[in-house]
Amino acid sequence: LSTARDMPILLLPLVLTPLLSLAHYGDPNKVGGCMKDEVKIQIQGLSGDLCSPACSSSDACPTDVPKGVTAQPQCVLKSSTGGQNCALVCTPSTDEGDAQCGDKASCKAIQNIGLCTYDDVPPPPSSAHWVPLQSPTFQEQSVVLGVSFEKNGKIGYAGAGNNNVGATVIKSTDAGQSWEVVHPKNSSKPAFNLYLAAATKSGAQAVVSGIINDLWTIDGGDFFPSISGFLSPAQDAHVLPTGDFGLVGTFGKKSGVAVSKTGLKWDFRTYSNVNSTLYPARYGAFPSENVWYVTAGKFPSSNAMVAAKLENIQPISNGLEGKYGFSFKENKENDDPVPCSVDPSNCFSAMILKTTDGGSTWDVVYQDKNNSNIYPNGIHCTSETHCVAVLEGETARIIVTRDGGKTWKESMYDTDSKSSLMAVHMVDDNEVWASGGHISSLSFEGRYWHSLDGGDTWVKEAIPGLYILNLDILGKQA
Repeated sequence: LSTARDMPILLLPLVLTPLLSLAHYGDPNKVGGCMKDEVKIQIQGLSGDLCSPACSSSDACPTDVPKGVTAQPQCVLKSSTGGQNCALVCTPSTDEGDAQCGDKASCKAIQNIGLCTYDDVPPPPSSAHWVPLQSPTFQEQSVVLGVSFEKNGKIGYAGAGNNNVGATVIKSTDAGQSWEVVHPKNSSKPAFNLYLAAATKSGAQAVVSGIINDLWTIDGGDFFPSISGFLSPAQDAHVLPTGDFGLVGTFGKKSGVAVSKTGLKWDFRTYSNVNSTLYPARYGAFPSENVWYVTAGKFPSSNAMVAAKLENIQPISNGLEGKYGFSFKENKENDDPVPCSVDPSNCFSAMILKTTDGGSTWDVVYQDKNNSNIYPNGIHCTSETHCVAVLEGETARIIVTRDGGKTWKESMYDTDSKSSLMAVHMVDDNEVWASGGHISSLSFEGRYWHSLDGGDTWVKEAIPGLYILNLDILGKQA
């Protein structure tokens, strides 16, 4: 659960006081908000919010409830810090239905029980070009790391996680307005996995990459595990110009691109001229059938400062119960990263490789040789020669090439150590979007960087309270 500070209580004339419903478990979105002994709470995996008082030392809860509510207060919420809170427990799928919860609230199922949450949550803020999609079924997911839509923008897939059923694959047929779980079919048999990326060839054909295994479908409903690539997490997925699927990641001890027509079995096109331990493949771009680019690099696995930044958005799971969430902590220690030749576990590395023969051979076209403490994430190209890539670490940067990687221009440099860049997408030769955010508990915000000159100059758009992990842009208007 997450908590937000109480809204200030509005002092009204005494004559109006009887009109207020002064009870626990009220609507946090009304004037006055929660009571003084309550906090506003949003529960991962459930849409809506609620006012929640703390449980007593004997796990008792205040029994006063808003008018018309028949759901029962119980001590059922526990935070990651050990605190326990009360909520209204209801019975989903009964004749009484949402009426148990009162005005503007509904009963939502989670882990074999029901909880009342209010449905009048104000929409998240927008930016000049981006507006949050009002999709309760998407909001119910605890973890979604990537989305992928077919070319017409109607049918899409995402690897997700829900506190009810663990890891899931969800599907939308209405451009993201609503989502349904298509895998696993049986919610009593959760999928113990974490899905990282998706690629959609058509409404019926898609692949989803996972940490444990990858999934594929040819009918848009039944997903099956691949017979190769087990325990080979790929954090980027594409439909290649050939029509095949492509995954970018580390496969066994080698890194590169895995290619498959359906996702059943993968053909690995890895690079052998670069140390995959120091330069594991991360993201890819595929401007033509034979010319591909792959970003490769790492961040310190033993560095407390860097780990703290990354763990702010690190998905976590307890495995046994299939619960998924996000950790969030800030560690002030700094043990100073060193060159990889000194300590491979406490170093940054950044490289971009290119192939001109569909992955048979690879050449290095970019490498950070200045120990800049950065590593690369997304890359995208509009042609074999014009590409934009993003990097992050102790700084965040955007680089662009117009000569096929012979030279790279650094067109955006953010010295803020909490600034992050994850994804980039070139709409055409002129318009480019890059995304990420500012990862800090005091100023957590999502950031879009927008260019109208092919990546040479950038304008920032920010949305508080969000972090943008992934982009799938279908055209100038979608």
